[in-house]
Amino acid sequence: MNNREPGKSDGGPSAAVAAMDSRILAVLNGVPAMVGYWDPELRNQVANDAYVGWIGRTAEQIRGLHMRDVVGEDAYREDLPYIAGVLEGRPQLFGKTIVNAAGQRRHAQVSYVPDLRDGQVSGFFVLITDITDRIVAERREHRDASRYRALASSIPSVFVLLFDSDLRYIIAEGQELAAFGHTPAELEGRTIHEALSPQLAAELEPRYRAALAGDEVTWKRSIGHRTFSLTARPVNSEEGITAGLVVAVDVTERLQREQTWAALHEIATAVARSVAPVDIAERVAAILQRLFSVDSAAVVRFTGAGSADIVAMAPGLPPEIKRAQDFGPEDSSAVARVALTGKPSIVNYRHDDGRVGAQLLAGGFRSGAAAPIRVHGELWGAVALTSRSVDGVTEPMLDRLAEFAELVEIAIGNTEAWAALEHNASTDSLTGLLNRRAFEAGLALELEKARLHGTPLSAIVLDVDRFKTVNDTFGHPAGDDVLVEVAARLRRTARQGELVARLGGEEFVWLLPGTSGADAIRAAERARQAIGAMDFPGVGAVTVSAGVCELADVGRARLLDRADRALYQAKKQGRNRTVLYRLP
Repeated sequence: MNNREPGKSDGGPSAAVAAMDSRILAVLNGVPAMVGYWDPELRNQVANDAYVGWIGRTAEQIRGLHMRDVVGEDAYREDLPYIAGVLEGRPQLFGKTIVNAAGQRRHAQVSYVPDLRDGQVSGFFVLITDITDRIVAERREHRDASRYRALASSIPSVFVLLFDSDLRYIIAEGQELAAFGHTPAELEGRTIHEALSPQLAAELEPRYRAALAGDEVTWKRSIGHRTFSLTARPVNSEEGITAGLVVAVDVTERLQREQTWAALHEIATAVARSVAPVDIAERVAAILQRLFSVDSAAVVRFTGAGSADIVAMAPGLPPEIKRAQDFGPEDSSAVARVALTGKPSIVNYRHDDGRVGAQLLAGGFRSGAAAPIRVHGELWGAVALTSRSVDGVTEPMLDRLAEFAELVEIAIGNTEAWAALEHNASTDSLTGLLNRRAFEAGLALELEKARLHGTPLSAIVLDVDRFKTVNDTFGHPAGDDVLVEVAARLRRTARQGELVARLGGEEFVWLLPGTSGADAIRAAERARQAIGAMDFPGVGAVTVSAGVCELADVGRARLLDRADRALYQAKKQGRNRTVLYRLP
């Protein structure tokens, strides 16, 4: 490496730089970075506007100066190992903090790209990209290439197209060009109408023309699961606008992050509003289907070592798939693998994949992926994707799904905790039935529904006969066991939508929306007879008495009071019977 001081050489531009035409210099100004070119003696030969603007000098002031005099002694010595490397023909990529003449500090990623000619280093480009406000993907090392291609290919997740006034490609280079199905050789030297399909050329021509007219045009294009943001802008030179530049950037990950965080915000908002756990699961399933553009998505909760329940599935649970899943040893569905290993899994379904795989195949699904959900460190369940195509679910999708699962774990854990708190606040701790507070809230709601719709409503008040004798004879633990078993029998006898609560002591209440007094009598009798037929361990037979009242007979304020009066009559008439309240 030659470190001659300024003034000990002519300081003139190298042959390489002298060969640069105005269009290539314009390209340097079109690159979204600070770019400078240095000869083997470390003298500056050219710098774009961004570079000279950052250091606070003009291009003429720094041309021919040694790098030490441009960047400062400290920065120069810090970069000496990279300078040595690039002068040996090896591209350098490193991060550093840069400071301009005004004292502003920015985090930057710096590339030194050698300009190789006939195996010799004719100079090197310095490319400085500001990464303070964005994350730059790891750049792959540059192979031997021309200095212009090195500039484009050094920017990750990008390709660059330079075209002239005839819409002919001058340069086509970049890491992502292949994603669009093209190579530099297929594009360079050809117009857009010669190189591209008629439909694509017709779409691009007005955008390219606008760039040549001085406008900046931005659009997006999706290819498979990837999304690119493309910008066409004019390239200015001393002669004016002589070319156009298209910069295409892969924005897939950024868009996916934005969509994921928007989805998580939606879920978190629902959790904050105390939405029920099942509703949260349904929302998560719908969001997953939308985020991943798959045929179906589900939230699954593991209920045992080889079993699970499909809590929610979007757009819905097909008839071929059972909500309650049992995994056999032969099952190799994605969810079964997660249950077994606790790790994300992706599969193609076959006819020998066991019961769950057979159900999925019968539902028309051919591939799937699942990722674990852990709540408080324990394997809670999984989120799953399914597709009707054998390649509809990919490894990158599995990685995203696993990341999503880790983020949604918090929401599901909070929902579970909130649901547990609500359950404890509304549930009788001994029997698991509704407590008085929760029952009164439900009663008020059902009374209003009955008023609005004109539907019948009945109440049953039940009491365990001679319960004090049970406690005195067999002890309070035995009495508690009797209450638990009576509550379980009432819960099994009640229909969906009916409310059963423990009011206190040995007294229970049962609210039956849409039920007349006559039907309520029959329901109470079924429960009474079922309880009377039970053998309570250590106690023997136990009976209950019940009082029934229909809303139409007494009005809103007196429903429970009159049912309680009917219960009193049942006790008075000898117990172990049901009495319907009748108007005097």
